[in-house]
Amino acid sequence: MNLRLKTVSEMGQLVVPLGKYLASRARGGKIPLAVTLSLTNRCNFRCVYCNVPDLAAGEMSTDEWLHAIDELAAAGMIRASVMGGEPLLRLDAGEIIRHLKRSGVHASMNSNGWLVEDRIEDVALLDVMCVSIDGPEAVHDTQRRKGSFRRAVRAIELSLSRGVNVVTMTVVTPKGRETIDYVLDMAKSMGFRAHFHLEHDADCDTNRPISPDIDDQGVRDLAELLLRRKEEGLPVGPSRAFLHALAERGRRLHSCDTCMASRYFCHVMPDGVVVPCLLTHKTPGAVSGREHGYLEALNQLPQPQALGCSCEPLQEMNMMLSFHPEVVLNAFGLTSRLH
Repeated sequence: MNLRLKTVSEMGQLVVPLGKYLASRARGGKIPLAVTLSLTNRCNFRCVYCNVPDLAAGEMSTDEWLHAIDELAAAGMIRASVMGGEPLLRLDAGEIIRHLKRSGVHASMNSNGWLVEDRIEDVALLDVMCVSIDGPEAVHDTQRRKGSFRRAVRAIELSLSRGVNVVTMTVVTPKGRETIDYVLDMAKSMGFRAHFHLEHDADCDTNRPISPDIDDQGVRDLAELLLRRKEEGLPVGPSRAFLHALAERGRRLHSCDTCMASRYFCHVMPDGVVVPCLLTHKTPGAVSGREHGYLEALNQLPQPQALGCSCEPLQEMNMMLSFHPEVVLNAFGLTSRLH
C-alpha cells in the first residue's frame, strides 16, 4: 500500500472512535483515545536533563500490561505511545507491541536507539519510531551518552529500512539550540521528520521552571526559526499552529486546567497508576488502573491544577482533539505546503 493510500486508510479507521469521542464530549464523559504506556523508568542512559531513572516505581508484569491494553482498547484507545526510561530494556516490549497491533491500536515508541539493532524485529512492528537526536555527535553524546549518536543514526537507518515511519525528538537546551539546522539537514537527507521541544524539568514537574537558561526572546526565536524552515520545505515535525502559539505565548501555552489530558488522553506509569501526563505525574488523587480498572482510574482522575507546559506532543494532541485542521493534516503528513 503506498503512503497516500495508507494515510487515507488510517484516517478512515478513525471514524468510529472519533464518533465515540464526540459523544463522550457531548455528555461530559471521558475516553482514553491516546495513551502513553511507560513500561519502565529504568534507562541505560543518564541524560543531563532527565531524572526519570530516579523515579521510584515498580513495574507491571507482561500479563498485566496485556490486560491493561485490553481494557484501554475496549474503552476507546486508538493510539498508544510506548516509552520509558528506555522501553527496549524490557524483554517483553515486542510482545506488548504485538498485542497493541492485534488490538487495532496505532503503536509508536520513544527510544534512545541504543538497543534497536538488537531488537529490530520488535521495532519493525511499530507504526512510528521516535528516536532522540540532540544535534551533532559531540553535542548529542555530551548530553546523553558517549557513542549514542552513532547508535541513534543506525536505529533510524534500520527502522526506515523496515518500513517504519521515523521521527526524531530534539530537546532544545542552550547548547542544542544552535544545532537545529544540523538536525533538519539530517532529517532531509535520511527521510524523517524532526520534532523539537523545550527542555522541561528533569523531575517532570510542570510547576518547575521550563528552560530557565533560555530567555523569552530565545523561545520566540526558536519558534520563528522552525516556522521559517517549515515554509522552506524542510521536514519540521511540529505544526504551524503549535509554532505560532509558542512564538506568541512562550513557554507555557496554557494552564493545565484547560488541558485535555485526564479526559481524552492519559499516561500509565510503570506500576499501573494512571496520571494525566508525565509532567503531572504528581497529581494528587491518581488511581491505580491495575487495582481499580483503567477506565475507572481515568474517570476518577482529577484535572491537574498546574502552571502548564509547552511540551510539543501534548500541545499538538490538545489541538488535534480540538479539530484544528492544520494540526490534524500535519499529523498525517499532508501539510508540507499548506498555509
